[in-house]
Amino acid sequence: MIELNDISFSYYQDDVLNHFSLNIKEGESIAICGDNGSGKSTLLKLINGLIFPKTGYYKFDGVEITEKQMEISEYSKEFHQRIGFVWQNPDTQLFCSSVEEELAFGPIQMGLPEDEIHKRVNDTLELLDLTKLRNRPPYYLSGGEKKKTAIASILTMNPSVWTLDEPLSSLDKKTREWLIEFLQALKKAGKTIIFSSHESSLVEVLADRTCFIR
Repeated sequence: MIELNDISFSYYQDDVLNHFSLNIKEGESIAICGDNGSGKSTLLKLINGLIFPKTGYYKFDGVEITEKQMEISEYSKEFHQRIGFVWQNPDTQLFCSSVEEELAFGPIQMGLPEDEIHKRVNDTLELLDLTKLRNRPPYYLSGGEKKKTAIASILTMNPSVWTLDEPLSSLDKKTREWLIEFLQALKKAGKTIIFSSHESSLVEVLADRTCFIR
């Protein structure tokens, strides 16, 4: 499903990924581990088609993901429907004026009918216990509520691949426990999960394989 072959990437003259390779099959759960600054977040951005390798190639279901490929509107739209990205800091991800609008944004971009959008938003609000927050601006939410909202905004698009950057970062005990259970449910449902983490407890219960970046 995902093929990264001899990938190298650098920010200006600062090399982050050096000749990195990784193949991921559909339904696998992969933990990306390494020291701070090793390139974990960079790798996740690359998998999401937000940046592109300097050398080597990245293929998603046999299609090479390049800047030129992602300029094809129809393909880019389909690609971003199939792969979702939960950023480490939810403030980076949330930008709408209410929780409800955050959840509706993705399905609207997918061009879904209004009744289907309404159903997905309501079902997700209920599933993640966010109904009481539906009209609240994201900047008035707690850290745990922001994380839930960020996850909910991906869930309404129902991607087959979930990528998460340090998903347990800065969460309280209750939200951490909820999120671990949620990710285990995604795995059981057959979703492909790629996540970076320093948390051995999450890696042990979720990952089929661990990939170390050095």
